[in-house]
Amino acid sequence: MSKSKDTPYYIGLGIIIIIFGYFAVTNVIHYINKDKVVDSNRSEDRAPVADKFLKKFNTVPAFEFVDQNGDTISNETMKGKVYVVDFFFTSCPTICTPMSNNLKKVQEKLKDYSDFKILSVSIDPEYDTQQVLKEYATRHDAIDGVWHFVRGDNEATFKLAREGFSAYVGESQDSLIKFEHSGNFALVDREGNIRSRKDAYGNWMMVYNGVAGTDLEPQLKEIIEDAQTLLNK
Repeated sequence: MSKSKDTPYYIGLGIIIIIFGYFAVTNVIHYINKDKVVDSNRSEDRAPVADKFLKKFNTVPAFEFVDQNGDTISNETMKGKVYVVDFFFTSCPTICTPMSNNLKKVQEKLKDYSDFKILSVSIDPEYDTQQVLKEYATRHDAIDGVWHFVRGDNEATFKLAREGFSAYVGESQDSLIKFEHSGNFALVDREGNIRSRKDAYGNWMMVYNGVAGTDLEPQLKEIIEDAQTLLNK
């Protein structure tokens, strides 16, 4: 080809390259911005969420316990209530006291809601008699009618923890500890469904961290906010 004939060809090729480059750069900027939004949502946007963003997990199986005041507490008596559940034992030398201290904070924030309750379920009913539970409740400033420390059949309790709340409980090989269990709180809605939001990475949590750790304060704040969301429906 002559030089004059090649000129239109190179001009056309140049235009195509410019157009392609424009769209390529635009897409790169779009995805960079999109990633920034995702990262921002994961790390910063942890504001209270609407009810539709609280996933429904399984419905809590039927249960029946007796609390520190001798009152029967069951899934039927808890219908229409929003409540937080944890599994503990009063002689626990490790995580139970921090968990109860954190539930005291939850109680303080939500005590004015007449339909809010806390259910602390003993996994050591043989030791945790009604009187022992009452003394433990007093030490943690539990409000009668709001915070129930309950005991029941040990086998049924373990089954409820494992199958109803996917909570680890078991006897310990260490004689000084007696039992091992997860340190989580579960949130239950008025219909008896376990509810929770996504974590900072977009994964469904199901339960909230109830013990000391780097994620404690955000998740303690979140379970309070999410309980308020359900209470205000």
